[in-house]
Amino acid sequence: MCTQEPIFWCMGNMDGDFPGSGLFTSACPEAVSHLEIYSITAGVSMFLYWLLIMNLSIFSMQISAFVLVCGQVMGELLLFLTSLAFLILAFATSVSAISHQLPDFAGIDAAALSLLAISLGLFPSEKFLELKESVWVTLLVVLFVIIVVAFLLNLLVAQLNQAYASVYLDMQGYARLNRAEVIVQAAQLGVSAPMTRISLPFCELGIRAPQGASRLLIPFVLL
Repeated sequence: MCTQEPIFWCMGNMDGDFPGSGLFTSACPEAVSHLEIYSITAGVSMFLYWLLIMNLSIFSMQISAFVLVCGQVMGELLLFLTSLAFLILAFATSVSAISHQLPDFAGIDAAALSLLAISLGLFPSEKFLELKESVWVTLLVVLFVIIVVAFLLNLLVAQLNQAYASVYLDMQGYARLNRAEVIVQAAQLGVSAPMTRISLPFCELGIRAPQGASRLLIPFVLL
């Protein structure tokens, strides 16, 4: 990322004849070709930064448990997105194969983008009136809306509800373990001290014990 820093590329031409010239400028001609790559890497780094801030959720057991639950039910969301992508591709290829004069569905890419907008509720309502020019396209779009909006979205809600109910009780205990893990990692960074392990029963942690297990070893730093 530093290799694409616009300020570095403008170090030798900060006071040149261009708009925005001056100390620590990033608008010099030498930096123009690097701005796009730098902006992308900056956006990714900011996203990763906020992901790291999620570790602060350990200060609240409820928030920490909620974050862990979100991670556990992410698989259900991925299944929904996979199904949605399959349906969009299937209907987009079908619509593009039909002879019509609708620019929003002309080609697989345009049809897929329009169907994605429909599934997200971003498709302009006035453009639905244009679908009456082709009965078969209208039927396919109506069928797509029924499958995605009326069936698939409700199925996602039901799956998330069931998954949340099944894992939330265990997540309270795992949130405590997550807090202990973050504390131990922070202590290891700041203190060069030996570590030990203590054994705690699962019932004290609020976790249902796996079959045949009764206690859990947790690492601690000896100060």
